[in-house]
Amino acid sequence: MNQKQSATSSLDLSGYEKSHAIKSIFQAAIHMDLPLAIWRLPHQKEINLMVSFSKVREIQRPDLETSDKGFVFAPFDTESKATLFIKSDFHLSFDFNEVIQHKDISNSEGALRSKFLKEVRRQINKGEEKLTYHIHDQALIEADLEYKDLVALGVEAIKNNTLQKVVPARSKTISLNSDFDLITKYLQLCDAYTNAFVSVVSMPETGTWLGATPELLLEVNHSEFKTVALAGTQRRDIDKPISDTAWTQKEIEEQALVSRYIINCFKKIRLREYEEKGPKTIIAGNLLHLKTEFEVNMKETNFPELGTVMLELLHPTSAVAGMPKEASMAFIKEHEGIDRSFYAGYLGPIQNEQKTSIFVNLRCMQLLESNAILYAGAGVTEDSVAQKEFEETEMKFNTLLNILNSAS
Repeated sequence: MNQKQSATSSLDLSGYEKSHAIKSIFQAAIHMDLPLAIWRLPHQKEINLMVSFSKVREIQRPDLETSDKGFVFAPFDTESKATLFIKSDFHLSFDFNEVIQHKDISNSEGALRSKFLKEVRRQINKGEEKLTYHIHDQALIEADLEYKDLVALGVEAIKNNTLQKVVPARSKTISLNSDFDLITKYLQLCDAYTNAFVSVVSMPETGTWLGATPELLLEVNHSEFKTVALAGTQRRDIDKPISDTAWTQKEIEEQALVSRYIINCFKKIRLREYEEKGPKTIIAGNLLHLKTEFEVNMKETNFPELGTVMLELLHPTSAVAGMPKEASMAFIKEHEGIDRSFYAGYLGPIQNEQKTSIFVNLRCMQLLESNAILYAGAGVTEDSVAQKEFEETEMKFNTLLNILNSAS
C-alpha cells in the first residue's frame, strides 16, 4: 500500500487497517523503551493509545483535579509499591468507523518526538512480524495454602468476628501459544466484552498487563462523580433472560457490604447528597454480577475535589480486600501467599477531555516471555463454601482464557 509520508509533527494513518496501525505504534514504543497504555471504555467503540516520551512517573497519589493528562496504573498495595503515571505525549484514538484523531502529539522533547514518529513509520512500512512487549520478571510464588483452605480460614475469621468479609485471591500460570499476538488478543477482548474496560499497559517498570475489567472505581466527568458497588458472581446462561436471574442470600449480602462500604466513605467526609441506584443484575462477559451505582453532583455539593478524596478512601474497596479494610488487608498479607502486584489495583485515563475514568484492575494477567500469570479472587462471607469460591475464581480466569484459547 502506498502511503504518503507525514510531516515530522504529525502522523497520517488513514488507509491502514487499525490493527496494523496499533501494532506499529505499540512496537515503536517498545523499541524505544517508552511506557504506553491502550484502552477502550465500556460501551464505546473508540480505542485509545497513549505514549509518554519520558520515563513513567512515580506519584504518591493522583490529584485528579490538577493532574496532567495521562494514564494512572496503581498496585493493590499502594503503601508498599508506587503508583505510576504515564504522561500523555502522544495520544491517538481509533473509533473503527475509519476515523483516526490525534488527541496529543507533544511539542516538548522535539528530537524524541521526531524519532518516535520516524520509528512508527518504519514499523508501518515493515511486513508483519512477531510483536514484542515490555517484560518485567515476576517471581512465580506458590501460595503456602491451597485456595480452599484459605477460604476456610477466612470463614473461620469471620465467625470469630475478626472480619465481616475478606476477598482472598489466587494466581494461575499458563503457557502462551507460540503464535500469541498481544494486539490481536486485545482486539478480540474488545469485541467479546463490550461492557468492560479493556486495556493493555506496557512499561519497563511493570512489564505488560492485559485485562478486561467490569468494575468502575470512580468517574469524574466535569462536575459529576460516579462510583459503583459490584459484587456477587454467577455464571451467565445465555439462554436465560437476565430478568430471571436468582441470587442467593450470600451473594446479596456480599454486594450489600460493598455498598455499605461506599456509603461509609461518604459519611467520613460528611457527604449526604448522593443518588443511589440498584442493585441490579449486569452482564460481565461470561459472568453476572450485582451492581449499585452512586452519583454525586460536585457543583451542587460544593465538593470539587471529591474524586481525589474518594479515590484515597475507596482503594482498595471491600470488593477486592474486605471489611473492615485494615483487618482484611492484614489477613491477606499474612495468609494469601502471592504477590498481587497490580492485580486489584486501579488504572485508567486522567483528564482526558476533562473526564477521568478509573477502574479496578480485575480479569487481568501479566505477560512474561512465554507464560502469563492470571489473577482472580472471590468474596468470602460467613456463608461461603470453599468449593464454590474456588469455582468462582475459575470462572473469572475464563474471561481471559476463553479469548487466549480461541483462534486468532
